[in-house]
Amino acid sequence: MLDTPTTQPSPPPWTTLLVTTLKDAVRLLPLFALAVLASTALELFVPRDWVYSILGQNPLLAIPLATIAGILLPIPRYATYPIALALYQKGATLAVVYALIAGEVILGALERDIMEFRFFGWRSYMLRLVLCTVFVILTGYALQVLL
Repeated sequence: MLDTPTTQPSPPPWTTLLVTTLKDAVRLLPLFALAVLASTALELFVPRDWVYSILGQNPLLAIPLATIAGILLPIPRYATYPIALALYQKGATLAVVYALIAGEVILGALERDIMEFRFFGWRSYMLRLVLCTVFVILTGYALQVLL
C-alpha cells in the first residue's frame, strides 16, 4: 500500500484571525504607545506660542517644513496621528498637519524602497521622491487657501 501524504486540516478562520490580530497588536502597540508618549510630552512641555510661531504663522515655510519632517519621521503612519493632533492643538494649521501626514508616505518601508530602486533605477526613484514631495507641498498650500 502506498503512503499518501496527509494534509493537516487548516485551523478555523476565527483562530487564524485571532492569532494574526494578536501578532499585529504585539508589533504595533509599542510604537503607538511611543507616539502617544511623544504627543503627550509635546502637549505638556512645548509652548503653544512656539508651535504656532513655527507651524501656524507662516504657511509658506511651515508646509514644506512639515512635509520634510513627515518624510524623515522614523515611525509608521498610524503613529504619526497622535503627534499630528498634538501639533494641531498647539496651533499648527490643518494644512501643516496634512503635509506632515502625507509626507510620511513618500518614503515607504525600506524593503519597498530598495525594490523600487533596484527595479526602476535611481532616476525613477529620485523623480518619484521629488514629484511626490512637490505634490504634497502644493496640495498643502491649496488646503491652506481652501480651509
